Amino acid sequence: MRDGAAFLQDLQRLMTDEGFALSVLAVVGVAVILAFGFGATPDIVGPVLVLGVMTALAERKLRAKK
Repeated sequence: MRDGAAFLQDLQRLMTDEGFALSVLAVVGVAVILAFGFGATPDIVGPVLVLGVMTALAERKLRAKK
């Protein structure tokens, strides 16, 4: 039971600080690497990467206002 509570506390801490924006950016980066690994074209990967970066920056700014 303690492990579940610790996991929920870690998840809450991740969602309430800048770590969430950084984790979004990290996930997008990994997705881009995997997409190129599976042969996706730059026409698809480029906009996804830009969208991910913009999402991470917007998330960081929105969290900073709170």
